[in-house]
Amino acid sequence: MKKCLVMLSLVLTVTAQAQLIQENEMAIVYYMPQNELCIDVDYVQIERKAGMFMDYARQYLGATDIIEADETTYQLGKVSFSTRTRADLSRAYKVVAENGVETQLLSLTRKGLLYGYNVEEDKPSKPDNTPTPDKPHVKTKTPAVLPLFEEQIANKTLEEIAEGAAKQIYRIRETRIYILGGEVEHAPADGKALQRVLDELDKQEQQLTELFVGKETITKKRKTFHYTPLKSEAVEIALFSENGGFVQENGYPLVLHINANRQMKAANTNIPNKKDPTPSQIYYNVPGTAEVSISYQEEVKAERILPIAQLGVSVPLAKELFTGKVLPHIYFDTVTGNIQSITK
Repeated sequence: MKKCLVMLSLVLTVTAQAQLIQENEMAIVYYMPQNELCIDVDYVQIERKAGMFMDYARQYLGATDIIEADETTYQLGKVSFSTRTRADLSRAYKVVAENGVETQLLSLTRKGLLYGYNVEEDKPSKPDNTPTPDKPHVKTKTPAVLPLFEEQIANKTLEEIAEGAAKQIYRIRETRIYILGGEVEHAPADGKALQRVLDELDKQEQQLTELFVGKETITKKRKTFHYTPLKSEAVEIALFSENGGFVQENGYPLVLHINANRQMKAANTNIPNKKDPTPSQIYYNVPGTAEVSISYQEEVKAERILPIAQLGVSVPLAKELFTGKVLPHIYFDTVTGNIQSITK
């Protein structure tokens, strides 16, 4: 983290908690952090495809669990919360050169968040938990080719082809038994070769069996939603349907519930006959908290209590802290704006 000394030529209109930055004013300007909720929703897509020989599955294989029609369904899974941090442009603070506070000792992040005062090395701080974007799931489809021999297909009815496929399944099973029993003349030379042969037999049997009983493919997916909490409220963030996944209509809502607990300013606790400390130009943030949860069809899928920077209040450090021969070393939490440590 490099120390920053900046000449700013801009005018910011900010809230009562922040400060007004004048054009061409020599100052260091930093921002309080703002936390955004990241809601990760895991779900699965289940594709069920009927096999071309499904009408003969009971007759030739004795199968009872058969997929009889193509369908795609979706199931909602785990929901989790995290936060990511950005600069709150409505809460800007300036520090100008004056006795006691040396502006060149301020350290800022690239986002303009206050990182430290009089710090020489980076100190590990809380991560902002910015989620890594999921890699898109790419699914390829190859043309369906029956794993049968020519004589099992040519000039035959569908039932005759199904019968030939069933016989091939039984031959594969017999071959597996012979190999495992050591009853073949040219057995694989070692364990790895044996396993490769068995795996290939399993693959062939599965392909043939799916022609009768059908095939089910389960694909895991994730969708991330972002929301900036500012108050207590309930918000519908998406619609989910077992038939369509995330949809624009005709689905059940995922509802984000926010119970915001704002940080309150401390009551006046002045001791009689004691001089109030003089505030410095350096402010830190005392964050509030939010109880957040996600519900779907009246079931709570996830809930957490998180510190939220924008629900907090800005508090100045005492000017006396920066006087004297030994300057303090101060680290600030760039996620919440709070103080991590003060040492001299």
